[in-house]
Amino acid sequence: MRNERQLAPWLVGATIEAVGKVSPRHPERGRAKQHRMPRSERRQQLLQACLVAFARDGLEMTTMDSIATTAGVSKPLVYRHFHNRHEALEAVVERESERLLERLGIVPGETRQPSFEALTTTFFTFAAESPASFRLLFQLVDAAAGAAKRRVDRLRFQVGRVLVLALLASADARESERLPREAAESAWLAAIVSSIVEGVAGGVGRGEDPSRRAGALCRLIRPEGLVAALLEASPMEPTAPTRERGRRV
Repeated sequence: MRNERQLAPWLVGATIEAVGKVSPRHPERGRAKQHRMPRSERRQQLLQACLVAFARDGLEMTTMDSIATTAGVSKPLVYRHFHNRHEALEAVVERESERLLERLGIVPGETRQPSFEALTTTFFTFAAESPASFRLLFQLVDAAAGAAKRRVDRLRFQVGRVLVLALLASADARESERLPREAAESAWLAAIVSSIVEGVAGGVGRGEDPSRRAGALCRLIRPEGLVAALLEASPMEPTAPTRERGRRV
């Protein structure tokens, strides 16, 4: 087969090179290859797009199309990572939950116990610096159902439990010793404390000093009050006469 010089002898040098680049027989010739992102990196890109889309449009209005548009990729590419928007929601909720827990130091193997003020400062900082994450976890998903809601419920208990333990750690030792061993694991108490902290965090604006809010909250929630609430809610041990009467009956 004759080459370009034989077909058109008047084409020389750079002109032949240019013809070769646009030749329909070799459309890929001369084009830069598209960068293929590693799967793990691509998934993180898509999760970030999910976060932005869900926080911006809400759970019901977010679609696979909107996620793809937000990420700047094709919809088939999104489907390679998530079967549907519910799976995408579960994935981004899991990622943001773990990110918050890591910032709070609530990770397996971690033995240190931060103070209540340090924990709330970190929580408020997270809300101020990551408003989309806070809105998704504690406002949007909280009103939904399914696996994402169950994950947020578990997150709320994890955070609330650590907050309760931090408060009890600063309580008077003599009062704390009166508490039943399982008192700190009370789900209802963890829910109350975490809901208070979430409510305050929701009002923290960008640029505001989170430590000021945390200090105010520490003055509001006192460990003595927490111990008193636990003692009042804990079932009382039966007295000796009552046990005796029970045996006679």
